[in-house]
Amino acid sequence: MSILAEVIQSAETVDVEYINKTVPELKVHLETCKNEMVTTVENIYVKYSNRSKSNDILLSKVLQTQQTLGVLKDKAEYISSKDLVKCNQELSKNIDELAKIEFSLNIIKNLQSILKLIGEFDSELSKQNYIKCVEVFKELRDKYDESLPDETLDVITELKLTLSEKFHSFQSELKNAFTDNIRIYENMENTIILTIKKPNDNVKTAMIALYKNTEEIRPLNYLTKKFWDYFLTPIVNSEVVLTDSEDNTSVSLQLSIQNPDKKVHYKKVFEQLKMVLQFLLNNFNYEISENVTTLSYMGNDISHNLSELIIKNCLRDTIPSNAEELQNYKVVIEDTKELEKVLLDSKIFTEETSSILEYANKVDVLFVNKKCEEYVQKAISIMKMDLHDLVVVGVPYNSDFPLGQQTDFPQCCISKNVQQLLKLCEGILEEALQASPECSGRLFITVTNIVTKYPVFVSEFHKYYLSTLPQQIGLFFNNCQYIAYILKKWNLEYCSKLVHELLICNFTSEASQLPVMALDIFNNYLEGQVKQINEIMSGAQLDGPTIEKVDPKTEKCVRQCLRQQELLKTVWHKVLSYDLYNKYIGLIVDELCKSIINSIVKFEDIPARVAEQLVDVIKLVLTRAPKLFTDPKEITLFVPLWYKLNEVSFVLNASLVEINDRWADGKGPLALQFEADELKQLIKSLFQNTDRRAAVLERIKDSKT
Repeated sequence: MSILAEVIQSAETVDVEYINKTVPELKVHLETCKNEMVTTVENIYVKYSNRSKSNDILLSKVLQTQQTLGVLKDKAEYISSKDLVKCNQELSKNIDELAKIEFSLNIIKNLQSILKLIGEFDSELSKQNYIKCVEVFKELRDKYDESLPDETLDVITELKLTLSEKFHSFQSELKNAFTDNIRIYENMENTIILTIKKPNDNVKTAMIALYKNTEEIRPLNYLTKKFWDYFLTPIVNSEVVLTDSEDNTSVSLQLSIQNPDKKVHYKKVFEQLKMVLQFLLNNFNYEISENVTTLSYMGNDISHNLSELIIKNCLRDTIPSNAEELQNYKVVIEDTKELEKVLLDSKIFTEETSSILEYANKVDVLFVNKKCEEYVQKAISIMKMDLHDLVVVGVPYNSDFPLGQQTDFPQCCISKNVQQLLKLCEGILEEALQASPECSGRLFITVTNIVTKYPVFVSEFHKYYLSTLPQQIGLFFNNCQYIAYILKKWNLEYCSKLVHELLICNFTSEASQLPVMALDIFNNYLEGQVKQINEIMSGAQLDGPTIEKVDPKTEKCVRQCLRQQELLKTVWHKVLSYDLYNKYIGLIVDELCKSIINSIVKFEDIPARVAEQLVDVIKLVLTRAPKLFTDPKEITLFVPLWYKLNEVSFVLNASLVEINDRWADGKGPLALQFEADELKQLIKSLFQNTDRRAAVLERIKDSKT
């Protein structure tokens, strides 16, 4: 072996001995450091005793231990590379122990750093250096997160509690720094004051610290909400007085509400908003971070709401109502432009905020929209008018053309307010012809909305009268029919011209829907009249299988039904058109005929005396019912059972021979109105069972038999 090799081998042996000797000593030394660290933390943060004076000594020991550990690691790495570990069991054990020692040393060193940072944090906080406090605290949290768990160091948990307490205490101090210097309060009823102390560097640094910590400034959030509720909203919505003042210690802005329900001119609103913004710019415009100021932070919360508030509760009131005001609206646009510039310069508004100037620049559309809203409200006012103030319209009935001309509207009465409503709509359509495509479309839709609204709104608003007064229901029915008729004319007169500007422009749907809706409501009333006829006749004492005499109530009920229809005639024949009046009065008369016929033909026995009395009852109908119609001779056109009622009256007063002759082997008038079985039943109830009756019954057969 060469001398050099012997020297190297000797050095390696020395290193092994050094490691085996030093590692146990280092382990004991580290344990001592750990115990001292635990004692230090407990004294300061558990027992709250005076701060230990050995922190620097402990730190020196830790650093010395770290240096020794570094030397040992270097030697261990070299020895490991020479495969000497395998031949020395003690060395192998000590090298493994080095890793554990390094782990514990890192924990102790980290805790030592945490203790040092806590001391630094306390020192900066005592100087109210809030921004530095945030930086130190972030470093503290990072250090704590780096701390690896060590079951022998329970003080780590205590340190966590300490950090939490210090953070909450710090947050409270920041909040107090804010609220002690800036506040909004109610001095007296309807008087609000915003006060900012000066100088207020503490407020600025507190806000920067809060934002730097979480990018959220809760005290400023709260102030912004109060500023919105107590300053911005009243300025726009109410009559207020603003005054600012200043003394040696503070600046103040006072708002006094003069009339909470009174809105002021937009110029006054704009002026007061600019005054408030200028006050904030002068006294509360701090830079919180590189791109954030106190006002931009506030604006982030309220900008869109403020834009909406100004538009809906201020600018909307400036929309012109006539052409002259429209021409002068450029003044409003300029004022709005100036206000928006102030809002943008103050950073309350951003480029993303809904533009109040853009809203004002849409004055043409806004003008039309406002007019359309006014038109709708005017239309509703017209719809609320009484229906019974009527006027005659249409072409009189011509017997030469009983069905009327296809283009004619039949003469009837409508409510005068319908003419007013149609005149309003016609004016809107005339305006649409002169307007831009966008505006003409809005105007056309307004007319559509008005005519669509008519049957729904009127039927609900006048519901009581429509259900109780026949004149009202008749007028409502005619009104809807007439509006539909006019809409068809407008399709030719207006829509044919507007269709070039508007892709879809017609009233076809509305013209077809209006009569249907009106008919539904009118039919409901008719059903009520028919039901009333049946209710009256249910008390006529004609509901039994036999009848021994005609009760006085029978004639009374029939007279009551006729009287009811005569009252309808008094109203309807002046209101409804010729054909509709006769049609609907005919439906009600037919129901009365049906009730009488069905009652008589079901009797099993009708004495001769009773038959005569029943004929007298029927004569009431035969005499008075024709007078209900415009032309009494036309009753047969509108009352399907009229002929049958006459035939019932004939049978009640006829002999078997006369009945047989009128049947005429199923070809006579009786055969047109009666089924064979029905007539046989009536004959059986009127005549006794004789050979002559049997012979007549034998001859009465259905024509199909």
